[in-house]
Amino acid sequence: MDLLLNTNPLSPSYGDLTYRNGPLSRDLTTQARIEVVAQRLLIRLSTWREEWFLDQSYGVPYWNILGSKTSKSAVDLIFQQQILLEEGVREITSFQSTLSNREYRMTFRVRVNTGEITPDITITPII
Repeated sequence: MDLLLNTNPLSPSYGDLTYRNGPLSRDLTTQARIEVVAQRLLIRLSTWREEWFLDQSYGVPYWNILGSKTSKSAVDLIFQQQILLEEGVREITSFQSTLSNREYRMTFRVRVNTGEITPDITITPII
């Protein structure tokens, strides 16, 4: 089976992978929606803004955080906004973070559109 991109700019799945024998839809995925959203969050929060050439607005604006005296609450807000931008996330149900010696660590849970809540997701981005 060949993989190809949907090149119709009017399609809601523009830029997504499709199969030659039919589009890949959420209903046909083998992973639970909660796992897909958790994986997407890990990818989004690990990507620097302007790193992905197909969408330069995607990812965390690490350049706004690095090299400046950004407060922990401002960093928390940046990451919370990025979490809520991810497709499939309905709300953040818990969020804890620490900032010590320039090491930031966050642990959070989100409710996905199906109503399920993810297990704890812990990320330690480089800041």
